[in-house]
Amino acid sequence: MKKLLLLFVLLGTLTFAQNKRFIYEYKLIPDSTDVSDVKTEMMYLDTSKDGSKYYSYTVFNSDSIMKADLERQLKATGSINITPPMKKPVVRYSVTKTYPDYKTFIHRRLSMDAYKVSDDRKIKWKVSSEKEKIGEWNAQKAEADFAGRHWTAWFSTEIPIQDGPYKFSGLPGLIVKIEDKTGSHKMELKGIRNITGDLDINVFEAKEVAINSKQFQKVLKEYENDPTKGIKQMQMGGANIIMTGKDGTALKFAKEQEDRLKAQIKKDNNRIELDIIN
Repeated sequence: MKKLLLLFVLLGTLTFAQNKRFIYEYKLIPDSTDVSDVKTEMMYLDTSKDGSKYYSYTVFNSDSIMKADLERQLKATGSINITPPMKKPVVRYSVTKTYPDYKTFIHRRLSMDAYKVSDDRKIKWKVSSEKEKIGEWNAQKAEADFAGRHWTAWFSTEIPIQDGPYKFSGLPGLIVKIEDKTGSHKMELKGIRNITGDLDINVFEAKEVAINSKQFQKVLKEYENDPTKGIKQMQMGGANIIMTGKDGTALKFAKEQEDRLKAQIKKDNNRIELDIIN
């Protein structure tokens, strides 16, 4: 009887999970020295029978608009003129999970390269009896320590998916709200939509370097020490081409970009993961 009940629950979960889009409001404080600067990004968690992907609406929308614009330009004039998006995204990474094993990957670009970073850490939740209404969903409280932060989550069994925003999963219902103890990172479900057609969770980057979290931490440190290395040094035909000016120094545009990126990296000191760089 218990096995039959478990089968019904699993089938119900898979049925509900198919082609749903969960829309989260993500509020974050990127710079711990300026807590008044709170950024807001709308995030999508798309689910299917095979897994889920979590990504920024702004990135998705900008990419879609740019693609349509480039196609129009090419058709009309035979050439293209790339212009930057009006609104720059705060969150540039994406996260995918596979069902039913919940293998988790974060997808990030650093300079010229794209990475698919595996993360096999399991989140050990402590479920409380405390309940609360979050939006229109009846939710229950759970807490966990993950990636250097203490998190409080609210999950709803009314949405029978053991998933949530970012890398969070493993509760007996969808996470409808989660925030860390400092209030630096808050994510709350704002809506649900059906998705028509097939959903492929593996189409973020055409060519990604597959590595683990420890390997990526080393790559990220190297990037932050020299964020324009990929621009100053390009590879053509197997040979490294070093871009320099007449006096042997880096080109002016590369130096300006290096200064800008280093200043940006310095302000991004309150990441969602503190004990492992992401």
